[in-house]
Amino acid sequence: MNQLRQRTTYVQSIPIVALTGEIDMMSSAPVTSRLAELLDHKPPALVVDLREVRFFGSEGIRALVETQQQADELGIKFGVVSDSRIVLRPLQMTAVDQLLMLFDDVDDAVTALSA
Repeated sequence: MNQLRQRTTYVQSIPIVALTGEIDMMSSAPVTSRLAELLDHKPPALVVDLREVRFFGSEGIRALVETQQQADELGIKFGVVSDSRIVLRPLQMTAVDQLLMLFDDVDDAVTALSA
C-alpha cells in the first residue's frame, strides 16, 4: 500500500499543503481533517499542492469539494496546484475543475490568492 505524505509550509501567511503519494479511501480522511484544521485558523488563503500525487480518485475529488465549500463558508480563498493529468483529468470529467481555482505552480497560486 502506498502511503500519502503531507507537508505544510507557509508562504507569507498562506498555508501550502503539499501531498505526495495516493489519495484514496484510506488516505483522504487525514487530508480532509488537516485542511479543515488549517481553515479553522482563518488564514487569508489555503493552497493544496497535488503535483506529487500519483493516484487521485473520487475520494480526492470529494476532499477538494468539501474543502472548497468550507473555505467558501469562511470567506477564505482556496487554490489547488496540479500540472498532472492524473489529477486534472478526473477533475475535468466531473466538472469539479469549474468549482476550484486551479494553478500550475505554487507561486501562481499564492500571487492570485493574496491579491
